[in-house]
Amino acid sequence: MIEVSARLVAFTEDRLLLANHRGQTWYFLPGGNVEPGESVETALRRETNEETGLRVRDIEFLGCVEHLYDEGGTSFHEINLLFAAQVPWGTDIGSREDGIDIVSVAFHDLPTLDVRPAATTVVITDWVTSRRPSWKPAP
Repeated sequence: MIEVSARLVAFTEDRLLLANHRGQTWYFLPGGNVEPGESVETALRRETNEETGLRVRDIEFLGCVEHLYDEGGTSFHEINLLFAAQVPWGTDIGSREDGIDIVSVAFHDLPTLDVRPAATTVVITDWVTSRRPSWKPAP
């Protein structure tokens, strides 16, 4: 199974948003799969709004993370396209989906968290430092 996902790195000053499934200790970026016939940008806006209530405006390509994993006996090959957007301080943000929490974390804490896929943290950190997109292939 090959999936293309559009993921948002939503920044507010020195913080960013992460999502997690309730009861889990690991995190992922808000966003989700691109549907057939849908553009990546449309999917990013749709998924982000569905999960967080955010209506992102200006986005910037941040990078790509390739990820291989198994779930329930099925192998997946996921291509995560990451985009950055600034979110004004004080914006009403919260989970709009049952079972998912949206949290704000300090950027400097990102390396200490279990973010999946793991290369996501490297791509975000590299982009913040250099402002150049990068790609992390599957191991």
